[in-house]
Amino acid sequence: MRLINKMFSIVSEGETIRIQLHPEHPIYQAHFPGSPITPGVCIIQMITEILEKMHNRDMELVQITNLKFVQPLSPIETPEVDIAFSAIVHTDNQYKVRGTVFYDETVFTKFSIIYR
Repeated sequence: MRLINKMFSIVSEGETIRIQLHPEHPIYQAHFPGSPITPGVCIIQMITEILEKMHNRDMELVQITNLKFVQPLSPIETPEVDIAFSAIVHTDNQYKVRGTVFYDETVFTKFSIIYR
């Protein structure tokens, strides 16, 4: 399921990508009513879709080598967040990416993922 322009939209692009979360999306009504938080699988899907847009190609997740959900991400408390890729290494049909989902000083997620 594609989430871009439904559950989130891209506000600005550059070294850091700013996204806006859409708290009215049905996923937030189920996770959790009254106190919505962004499911971890949706955070991974957002990262994937942004990477696909950056490289203008479909990405298949091969392996999550490291993933830390440091703090819950609420679309109400933090409607916009930044995604920064600290490394994107393309070798032999694979993309090894590392980065952070954050806003100001608050880190929500740290990730290292391999795509093809």
